[in-house]
Amino acid sequence: MKSLFTWALAGILALVIVVVVVIEDGEEETQCADPGTSESSSEGSGESIAANAEGLAEPLGEGTLEKVTSTYKSPDRPGHRGIDIAKEDGHPIYSMADGTVVKSEEAGGFGMWVVIAHEINGESWETVYGHMFPEGIHVKAGDKVKAGDHIADQGWNGGVDPAGPGGSHLHIEWWQGSRDTGSEVDPMPWLERAAEGAGEGKPDDSKDDDAKDDEGDAKDQDDDGKSGDRSGSGKEMPDSDKIQNQDKLQVDSVRVARAVAERFPEVETIGGWRPSDPYPDHPSGRAVDVMIPNWESAEGKKLGDEIRDYINGNKDHFNIEYMIWRQTYIPAQGEPNTMEDRGDPTQNHFDHVHVTTDGGGMPKPDQKYGPSPDGGGQSPGEASDDGCVPVEAVHADGSLAEGEVPKEFIKWLKLGGGVCKGISSPLLAAQQEQESGFQTHIGSPAGAQGPSQFMPDPWGTWGYKVDENGENVGEAGGGDINSPADATMAQARMMCASYETAERKVKEGTWKGDPVELTLAAYNAGEGNVDQYGGVPPFAETQHYVKIIPANAKKFEEKV
Repeated sequence: MKSLFTWALAGILALVIVVVVVIEDGEEETQCADPGTSESSSEGSGESIAANAEGLAEPLGEGTLEKVTSTYKSPDRPGHRGIDIAKEDGHPIYSMADGTVVKSEEAGGFGMWVVIAHEINGESWETVYGHMFPEGIHVKAGDKVKAGDHIADQGWNGGVDPAGPGGSHLHIEWWQGSRDTGSEVDPMPWLERAAEGAGEGKPDDSKDDDAKDDEGDAKDQDDDGKSGDRSGSGKEMPDSDKIQNQDKLQVDSVRVARAVAERFPEVETIGGWRPSDPYPDHPSGRAVDVMIPNWESAEGKKLGDEIRDYINGNKDHFNIEYMIWRQTYIPAQGEPNTMEDRGDPTQNHFDHVHVTTDGGGMPKPDQKYGPSPDGGGQSPGEASDDGCVPVEAVHADGSLAEGEVPKEFIKWLKLGGGVCKGISSPLLAAQQEQESGFQTHIGSPAGAQGPSQFMPDPWGTWGYKVDENGENVGEAGGGDINSPADATMAQARMMCASYETAERKVKEGTWKGDPVELTLAAYNAGEGNVDQYGGVPPFAETQHYVKIIPANAKKFEEKV
């Protein structure tokens, strides 16, 4: 931005977050969910599962051992001091034994962690649970917990691979003595001991037994803490030989596949599972691919659109995380966006509708899926039945090396890196370092101000005051240009809008170059200059700017 920044506002659409509030009888009722509140922030809080006869509980409940993704000091990770276990993002985490919480705080590469001290057979032990988000922590230091108490929700905070929700997992450690002064041990024997006779013990008598009884069988089926009804009711959907490798699909994925097979008889093949993939969706059984016959024809496109809209209209029932159809990424929450060109119709999802679900765990022998839902037909981006416009939630991307930036910027850089896929927390940090050296009350001769060096005009468009979740409140231009919170979130949203423009113009052929470098060029020299030159302008400052920031971003990346 700095001295060359002459941002052209034409053609850039702000990210608009609409919250509908109805005032009735003097009471304020929020019609749309707060986008800054994670679904996992309250799910299961205060609940527990049964410990076994030895007084141990599986940290992710039944089937924990089936979900181990990385073991203790494995040959490929000799420095790995614990075990990684991955169920669904937001899945409840339970204390493995009775004890006292000694830490519940930020912990670098772990994101947030919880450390619990235990006395077991006269010996002192500590368990460590990592990678949670702040809103997914349900205990604080000093709390007394029982084996099986719900202490947190699984997340992807800190250094995870892959970054983002796809890397969600629990990292758990066992230490003899304390984590600070003791010695770690392989957690696997403890996990195996906890799995022996799991469910045969009794939960703590102080829990509300009546509340647990009211939940009944639905909780037995719905063991991942999500809101969808996984137990099934009414007329059961028929099985279908169109669904490939159904035995390797999780509950939600089977439910989607059976519903599509029943509702759309034109579909001949529904795939999904494969043993390996760069992303975990398919190998984990959380994804299905609905193959569209004659996808190149108008009838094929219409069928794909109808399947997309049917699933989208019932996304809560199916526990949908996202879909992809015809090169468009469609999240369950937030606005659709065009993906990069991957080179062929299959990779660009023109010949199939990709659906990723929350999962729901592997089916039980007597699993029920219920009837296929009626209705649907809601296109992505349409208002829901209650009049709400879907909102784009901001989630921390969790990849920031916290020791490299001032403390007051950490939270906001993490949230800023979650606004869109193309702009990461480390990139934003490197950009702020280049712009201001993380100084707040600083100006340039051209009139740029604050840690992100905004000029007055773009600040009037992007400079909102933000709440604790990084969401815009009030009017554009009403934020504090010197605030790490307001300035960082404005920077992130402006960069994301410019990144979307860069991707589109590269695809159209009007711009040439790397989208990230083009986005940085627009921030530094103005989009008009990038338009004029069809790429990064030949200005020495801009040419340096677009190279030095991605290079410096590497030092802000969290190392795992």
